[in-house]
Amino acid sequence: MSRWDDEDDEDAKPPASTRGLENTEGVRIIGAEEAAEAVEKGTVAPRRGEGELRFGDRPASPPEDAPTPAVRFPLPADEAAEPERFRPRPAPPLPHWTEPPTGEVPRILPDNDDTGVTSGGDEDLEAWSSFATSGPRWRDSAGDWAEPDYDADAIRADDSTRLGALDDRDRPAPGDFFFEEPPPVEEPPPVIRTGVRPTPPAPPAASTDRDMPMAIGIGVGLAALFLLLLSVGPGAVMVLVTAVLVLAAAELFGGLQRGGYHPATLLGLVSVASLVGAAYWKGETALPLVMGLATIFSLLWFLVGATKQPPTMNAAVTVFGVAYVGLLGAFAALILQLPNGRGILIGVVVAVVANDVGALVIGRQAGRAPLAPNISPNKTIEGTIGGSLASILASFVVLGLIGVHPWDSGSAIALGLVVAVAAPLGDLCESMIKRDLGLKDMGTVLPGHGGILDRFDALLFCLPATYYLCRILDIF
Repeated sequence: MSRWDDEDDEDAKPPASTRGLENTEGVRIIGAEEAAEAVEKGTVAPRRGEGELRFGDRPASPPEDAPTPAVRFPLPADEAAEPERFRPRPAPPLPHWTEPPTGEVPRILPDNDDTGVTSGGDEDLEAWSSFATSGPRWRDSAGDWAEPDYDADAIRADDSTRLGALDDRDRPAPGDFFFEEPPPVEEPPPVIRTGVRPTPPAPPAASTDRDMPMAIGIGVGLAALFLLLLSVGPGAVMVLVTAVLVLAAAELFGGLQRGGYHPATLLGLVSVASLVGAAYWKGETALPLVMGLATIFSLLWFLVGATKQPPTMNAAVTVFGVAYVGLLGAFAALILQLPNGRGILIGVVVAVVANDVGALVIGRQAGRAPLAPNISPNKTIEGTIGGSLASILASFVVLGLIGVHPWDSGSAIALGLVVAVAAPLGDLCESMIKRDLGLKDMGTVLPGHGGILDRFDALLFCLPATYYLCRILDIF
């Protein structure tokens, strides 16, 4: 169908010169004659005059001296009863935007009629004016928040009908939805990262309570066993020495595990026993060989994956345990290898025991100044001095005067001096290790003494010192 309704009306068709300008949306450009004819017929709106408003025109601003129009608000139904109160009032003049601010605080003014009498609203004025006249309240400390800005008692005592969130008449009791006691929350297990040593627990508080009868009984029993094996021969004493050192090493490796390390315990115990046996059968030259092999096999232990733990730190503590207990303790085997080894070993044991007893007795009776409070709070300077004097005196009396071959008075005093220095250092070093691992005692094998290592820690330092003292003094 053609877009032209009247096909016969040739005048209604667009001229040939304008047919190419047709708009696809139904808009057609016409000439002036055709537009005039359409205006005469009244089919289109005539052009607006010069003074008439068009779409988009904005009215002119009123003159500056024009009166301000009155502002009226919706009036209530009882406007007829109070016409003065609700009559329209002119809007207050506003300052020009370029004028500086006056700093005046907004105020609420009462509604006055023509006679100057306030027509109600006194209560509202008093309530709202309190907000305009009150200043800010500063809260500088936690105590300033204790007092609220409102009267809580007045709100609680208000008997008026409460609405919304304040209406608690139909509110259920807390027990209808919640437990009176919330269930315990299970804490997740601590995450331990591989290669990171956890922080050791704080060691228990030092206690001065000690079962002295039990400690004395255990000490006497050990001394009797030692003398009995000495009477049998050096081989029997070697069995006791090896057993003591292996048990002490086991306690040390166990303490290291409780402190977060993972040493090669089995390898360490075998190395300690090997050091003692090699020193007794092959002498002093066997010690470097066994220690070297212990170091190599400690590294290989972690290299082959026998333990899935960080190798550097754990191999280091393994070698440390072997050297601390095995290497130092192997000097007991070197002493027994000497011609008069049993007498020399008796002298070391007598001096060390005297040092421990003297430090304990003097420290309890007159100890005041702590020797190393951050390492061993129970050790005092007075106790250390008392132990040193006791070791010198006991060595001189037992070894020099009573006589234990090969000691004489001079060498016995020299032994007492060496033990007076080495024994407290060995005791403090073992206490330092326990403090670092968060332990009070390395073990509980010996009641009243703690563990094996707790009892023989001073002897580990005194054995090498005595061995080289005898080499220097030619006491064999």
